[in-house]
Amino acid sequence: MSRLPGWLAVCCALALAGCPARVGPLVPWRDVTAEMLLSSVESRREATRSLRARARLRSGLAGVWAREAVVVQRPRGVRVDVLSPFGLALALGTDGVVLWAYPPHEGIRYEGPATPENLARFLGASVQVDDLVDILLGVPPARAPTAPPTLQVADDAYLVSFTHVGGIQRLWFAGDTLELRRVEEQAAEEIVVRLRFDDYRAGFPHTIDVEVPRTGAEANLRYGQMEINGPIDAMIFAPPPARRTLPIESVTLTR
Repeated sequence: MSRLPGWLAVCCALALAGCPARVGPLVPWRDVTAEMLLSSVESRREATRSLRARARLRSGLAGVWAREAVVVQRPRGVRVDVLSPFGLALALGTDGVVLWAYPPHEGIRYEGPATPENLARFLGASVQVDDLVDILLGVPPARAPTAPPTLQVADDAYLVSFTHVGGIQRLWFAGDTLELRRVEEQAAEEIVVRLRFDDYRAGFPHTIDVEVPRTGAEANLRYGQMEINGPIDAMIFAPPPARRTLPIESVTLTR
């Protein structure tokens, strides 16, 4: 079996960290509704179709920052290149059907179906490709409410909560700017994931953090230079050529 370092293993994951945003006076309650806040998220989801960016990622116990090149395209295209001082250390990608990992120093490509179970090998938690695309594009995973959402004030923020087929999604919006700051997803009695969005520029969060309580997996993603909605060749998400191809199950990750 091949072993990949743990800080490479989470290169598509994101984590809960950072300082809380400074909040000014609340936007008056009469001017805010749960539907309006959820609509603002959906508008950003529809407006952001693709992303090409340089980024830094910190994850794992070592807490080492890694440089990355990130490419995302709706509906299910993701590629993350982990960069070292000597060039490409690891490439990960999916077109929504095939998930592949390619450490060029080995000349071996690992691949398998892009299932939540296989994605968990790298992210530390089962996740749908659609959800990963949403998070990398700065919005929470899309969920269809099964009942009207509720709205309340919590810690100088507006909290919107609603049930969906898989559980409950809670979203905290800054009381002054109404920017989405935190998201929490719950299934049954368990918190599945916590997200934090911060450092908004031109309406896009450049800080995206995630925590997976069940596994303890977490990371901190910091976007730098980026291009939104630029042209992207779909072939960038296809598996690269390699001398050998092995099942992705043969990858053993170290922490």
